[in-house]
Amino acid sequence: MDTAFVGRRVEIAQVIRLLRESRLVTLTGLGGVGKTRLARRVVEEISEDFPGGFWQVELSRLTDPHLLPGTVADSVGVADQSPRPPQELLADWLSPRRALLMLDTCEHLVGAVASLADTLLRAAPGLRVLVTGRQPLGVSGEHVYPVPPLPIEDAVALLRDRAGLPEDFGGPRSPAPPAAPGIPAPARTGTPAAWGDGAEGAGVLADLCAALDCVPLAIELAAVRLRTVPPRHLARELADRYRLLGGEDGEDGDGHESVGHRRHASLRTAVGWSHELCTPAERLLWARLSVFALGFDLEAAEQVCSGGPLPVPLVLEALTGLVEKSLVQREEHPSGVRLRMLDTVREFGAEWLLRLGETQVVQGRHRDHYLGLARRCATEWPGSQVEWYGRMRAERHNFRKVFEVCLADPGGVRTALDLAGALWFLWVCCGMAREGRHHLEAALRSETEPGRERTRALWVCAWVALLQGDLDAARERLARCRAEDSEGAAAGYVAQMEGFLALTRRDFARAADLLREAIVWHTAEGDVLSGLLPCHTLAALSLLAAGRPEESGRMLARGQALCDKHGEEWSRAQMEYVLAWAEHVKGRAPGTLRHARAALAGAGLFEDVLLTVACVELAAWAATAGPEHTATAGPERMATVGPERTVTAAVAAAREGALLLGAAQAVWDSSGLPQFGSPILVVVRQRAVVRAVEVLGGGEFATRFTEGKALDLRLAVKYVLGEKIS
Repeated sequence: MDTAFVGRRVEIAQVIRLLRESRLVTLTGLGGVGKTRLARRVVEEISEDFPGGFWQVELSRLTDPHLLPGTVADSVGVADQSPRPPQELLADWLSPRRALLMLDTCEHLVGAVASLADTLLRAAPGLRVLVTGRQPLGVSGEHVYPVPPLPIEDAVALLRDRAGLPEDFGGPRSPAPPAAPGIPAPARTGTPAAWGDGAEGAGVLADLCAALDCVPLAIELAAVRLRTVPPRHLARELADRYRLLGGEDGEDGDGHESVGHRRHASLRTAVGWSHELCTPAERLLWARLSVFALGFDLEAAEQVCSGGPLPVPLVLEALTGLVEKSLVQREEHPSGVRLRMLDTVREFGAEWLLRLGETQVVQGRHRDHYLGLARRCATEWPGSQVEWYGRMRAERHNFRKVFEVCLADPGGVRTALDLAGALWFLWVCCGMAREGRHHLEAALRSETEPGRERTRALWVCAWVALLQGDLDAARERLARCRAEDSEGAAAGYVAQMEGFLALTRRDFARAADLLREAIVWHTAEGDVLSGLLPCHTLAALSLLAAGRPEESGRMLARGQALCDKHGEEWSRAQMEYVLAWAEHVKGRAPGTLRHARAALAGAGLFEDVLLTVACVELAAWAATAGPEHTATAGPERMATVGPERTVTAAVAAAREGALLLGAAQAVWDSSGLPQFGSPILVVVRQRAVVRAVEVLGGGEFATRFTEGKALDLRLAVKYVLGEKIS
């Protein structure tokens, strides 16, 4: 839920000045002081200084330092593909750019963030890094900016805004957020007359803010308390509580209370107020919600947090109360309404969950819920892939936590293996190959005893390794899978992956034979989504590459019929690409472009960057091969046909093709795996380059190609789809 940003003009100007003078700036301060909001506002105001891009990466719930480089790479748009270390890919990708990277909430990953920031800054001279955390990174060249509490005027303005006070308290009421299905928006109430008016009321608010040490989160929580308690009473209550919280632990060497302790005590008091405002059900839910990583939806809250004195029907009511008290934030997401708690609030809940003795029990429910969600997604994937894709991407932080919890418990390793294999579609179809490989390898290392879960994890790991172009690793995983699978329960998948491996190694005839063998096995077993459909796509591509187009066409027709029967969109997009390639082999530019556009539409549903860029290269060939048939939205394209105009159209088409090839190359470079390691994709590119150079000459081609490398891939896709470029 977005709220108005209040004040901080001096701090914003100071941080902007530091960012222009220093390449690494770290905002430090206690939790709740407003580091993240200040950093985000700075990024908004200074973004035009960075034509190479600016990105905000939230790290609060990332606990595995090994996933840090990949998480940042994913956030900035680097294609997640090859087995090359992601920090190297990220450094190469950022090196030519004047860009700004914000790494938010880093205190639990100081060492990993320091190492990554140092690596990136050394590789990318135009990069600036803005970090938020409770302590500095300790990197050479770092400029530390301690974020102070709000100035008193800003603190009062924030309290007015969050409490929804009327104009006679010095500011207009901010609009309430719109309601969303499932979770009502927080209510706003009027101001009791007993609070005072004008200067008197403003003075009372100033006293209250001063008592809270002007800590933003403490003020926001106190604003909820103002719905039932006048400011004067609240200030007195704070003073009484504060005396109880004071003591020797907060004193410095001279017997004086430290500033940091006082501010922390103020925040703890505000959180404690909020806790007291809660009903017993809300308090219990608050504690149990602390097991979630970053966010959750209503279904997850009901499944994980219900039980005992908190039955399922009461969860929504308690959750609504926490939203109204600003303890849980509601966010709109493409997959639906999601909810989350700020770190300070979550930490308080985790402490209470530990006191209640429920931590392990609720973590177990969290694990079981997400394992069940993975299985359910695999079952319901047909016909609902786009919806499930959005939901599973949104839940990736919770899946990470499940892996972390399971791998830390010797009794949970088998569950980690089961989950890593069950999420094959997330790793293969949804652009998460690198993270999937990390989880699969970690689970396989931790559990070496043969079994059903391990067998599946091995062939899934081989599949992901193939997608990354790591052929030796794929072959080794397949050999282990075959050796451990004494009953042949995964024989079809072994043949499928060996066929994929043969295709990549240009042994097209063997690939086709292996994939036909796999199709027979999957048909008998009824494995459609992970077996039959991918096999039909790969077999059709192998047959086409082997010079057997008629057989390839029949294979594609059967595969498309399966897609229609099962409502499958991801494999349909892959098959459209094969059809585009078949048209390319026949030299038919219009058909190539038509099927490439259809494949692009499917790739967009799943944010499949690598399929997208492969289609862009096919479109580049189509543009250079047949300009009179393939007009897109390119601004230079001539519509009039004639002897002189045809030459102009060919030149314009070749220029557009060079631009598209450049845009595609930029993505291949970031993936660390040019042309997917595929001989088929290499051929398409070579033909497009040759044709464009023939028309333009080497010099102009190089110029246009370089311009294309700076072109956003989304704009390249608009060119191909014939959409208007704004």
